[in-house]
Amino acid sequence: MYTALLVDDEIFAVKGMISGVNWDRLGISEVYEAYHASTAKERLLQTHVDVMICDIEMPDETGLELVEWVKAIRPEVVVLFLTCHADFAFAQKAIHIGSFDYLLKPVIFSELEQVLQSALDSIQERRELKESTEHLKKYQSMWEHKKTALIERFWQDILCQRLLPNRATLRSAFEEYQLPIEVLSHVTLILISVEEWGKHFSARDEEIMSFALRNAAEEMIIGTRHGHVVEDNRGNMIIMLYRDSMTSIHDDELSEVCTSYLKACQQYLYCQLSCYISEVAPLTDIMKSYHTLLEWEHKNVVQQNRVLLYRDYRNHRGDGMLSVSLMDWADWFEKGDREKLYGLVEHQMVTFSEQQVTIETLEAFYHGFLQVVYYVLHRKGLSAQMLYKDAAMPDLSIVTKSISSLELWMKQMIGSVTGLLFSKRPPNSIVQKIKDYIASHLDVDFNREDLADYVFLNPAYISRLFKAETNLSLSDYILQQRMNKASELLLNTDQPVSQIAINLGYGNFSYFARMFKRVYGVTPQEYRKK
Repeated sequence: MYTALLVDDEIFAVKGMISGVNWDRLGISEVYEAYHASTAKERLLQTHVDVMICDIEMPDETGLELVEWVKAIRPEVVVLFLTCHADFAFAQKAIHIGSFDYLLKPVIFSELEQVLQSALDSIQERRELKESTEHLKKYQSMWEHKKTALIERFWQDILCQRLLPNRATLRSAFEEYQLPIEVLSHVTLILISVEEWGKHFSARDEEIMSFALRNAAEEMIIGTRHGHVVEDNRGNMIIMLYRDSMTSIHDDELSEVCTSYLKACQQYLYCQLSCYISEVAPLTDIMKSYHTLLEWEHKNVVQQNRVLLYRDYRNHRGDGMLSVSLMDWADWFEKGDREKLYGLVEHQMVTFSEQQVTIETLEAFYHGFLQVVYYVLHRKGLSAQMLYKDAAMPDLSIVTKSISSLELWMKQMIGSVTGLLFSKRPPNSIVQKIKDYIASHLDVDFNREDLADYVFLNPAYISRLFKAETNLSLSDYILQQRMNKASELLLNTDQPVSQIAINLGYGNFSYFARMFKRVYGVTPQEYRKK
C-alpha cells in the first residue's frame, strides 16, 4: 500500500481531488492534506509519504521551493506538480529539481489517476530493486563469512597434509574461493607463539584471549594486505601473507608491524609472545616454510618475547650436519614414505664414503638424526620411550663404528618410527596423566597452570595437546567430568544440592546450577526429581 500528500492553498482543489480520484483502486491507503508549505514539511517529517501532489503557485513559499527542500530531506518522495500556467519554463524547472510529472489545472481526474499509476509503478520497481539489493547484500555477507571459514579449512588441510600444495590443488582452491593470488605467487608465514600469560586465566578464558589475539593479528599485521590467519591442528596460529605485486612489504617493515602487534598484545591482552617470520617462498613450498618455523620455535629457548626473522637465524645458526635438510627428513617421516627415507640414508652414506669422514662426523650425524626422530614424535604427541619398549637403544659406539652400521641402524629406526606414527595411536601418556589429575581433584578449584606444573610442561602446550588428543578443550572436559560426578551424587545420595556444589569445588551455588543446566538442560533440583 501507498500514502499520498496533497499540497495546495486552494482548499476546494484539495477536497475535489480527494473525492474525485479512486484512491483505493490505486492502492493508496492514506491521503494527507496540507494548505501551506510549512504544514507539508511538518507532515513529511512526521509521516512516511510515497507521493506528493503539489501546486506550484502558493503564497509564502512556492511549490518549487518546497520540492527543493523535499529532495534534500526526503529524496525518495515522488512529486507531481499542478499549475494554472502552461508555461514551459515551469516544466523546465520542475524537471530540473526532479519531479515525476506536472499537470495543468483544472485537473482531469482520469488523467491524474493515469499519472499517479505510473508514479506508483516506478515506486514499486524501486522497492523491488531495493529488496533485491538487500537480499544480494545479505547473501554476499553470508558467503563472505562462509568463505573465510572455507579458506581456513583449506589451508588447515594443506598444513595437516590432507591436501598436497601442488599447482592443481592451489589453482582449484583459488578459483573456488576467489582468492586474489596466483598459483605462482609467493607467501611469507608468521608463527605466533604465546609464551606466557600475564594473568592466571582459566582454559576457557584463555580461548577467548586467543580469539582476541587472532583478531588483533588480522587487523594489525594483515590489515589491507592479502592474507589469512589459520590455526593448525596443533593449536598454533599461523599468519599467511600473500606476497604478490599488490602486497609487497619489506622484511624490515614487516618486522616493525609485528613489533607493534607484540607490544599491543603485551599491554592489552596480558601475554608475552614471539613472532617467527619465514623467508619469502613459493606457495608450492609452503610446507617447508611451515615445518621450518615449527622446528625453529621448538628449538628456541633463548630469544623470548621477540620478533625473529628467519634470515637472521639462518645466517647465525652455523652449518650443522642436518642444518639444511633437517625439516626435509621430518617431512618425509610424517608422510610415511619409507622408500624416500631409505634413499636419503643411502645417499648420505655414499657422501660419507666419498668424503672419508671421521668417527666424530658419524656421531654428530647420529645425534642429528635422533633429533629429527624425537622432534617428529613430539609433534605427534608420542613419547620417544615407545621406540624402545621391546629393546634397549643400541650403544653409540656400536652404531657409529662404521658407515654400514650407521646405515643399518638408521633404516631400522625409520621402520620403527613410521610404524609407530601410522599404527593405531595409543593414548598419550601426558593426556592420561592430566585426566587422572582432574579425576582426583574434582573437589578443589584448580587452573591450567596447576595441570602444567603437574606434568612439567608449558600451559599453552598442554591445552593444544589435550585438544588435539580428545577434541575437547580442557575447560569443557573439566566441566564434563564435574557435571558427571554431580549427576551421580544427585541420583545416588541425599546430599543437598548446595553441598554437592561445594564438594565439586564450586563456592558459588548459582554458578554451579547454571553450569549443570548448560550440560543437562535442567537445574540440579529438576534433574533429581526426574
